[in-house]
Amino acid sequence: MKGSDALIMALRNMAATLGVYDLMEVRVFLERSCRFVQERYRAIYVDAYMSMVVDSVLDLKAGFSGTPEMDDARYSLRDALKRLDEINAPTIVGLTVLYRTYVKGEPLHPPGTPFPGGFEVEKKDGVHYCPVKDKQSDNPEALCDICIARQSPLP
Repeated sequence: MKGSDALIMALRNMAATLGVYDLMEVRVFLERSCRFVQERYRAIYVDAYMSMVVDSVLDLKAGFSGTPEMDDARYSLRDALKRLDEINAPTIVGLTVLYRTYVKGEPLHPPGTPFPGGFEVEKKDGVHYCPVKDKQSDNPEALCDICIARQSPLP
């Protein structure tokens, strides 16, 4: 079994064990993680993240059958797991991060996510760009180092 197949199988098995309590736990985790986000963005972020979590779990429970987007140049899976452990991420957050990053090849902020200054996550020519990726390098709670998005070019 290839590593990517093993990852998908592990994520499917994790998703099969998740229930309503896990969704409540992740909501609390997200609200706590976003407590310093400007108020006008906080609800947008929490709702977007919750949507990603639910979509990821439902995809995996339905038996995602796409082609994994694993890329050797990305953050190593071992390092990603270590980072998730460092921030005490609930299992469901880890599942979502790993699924979106290593299986679907999607950024952790969906395209269209707004940021102060009128900037947002964008996808151009198949590449995702984030306006704040580099600015979050000193934030121990941020998972930007795992995210596939690149820093947006300066305007």
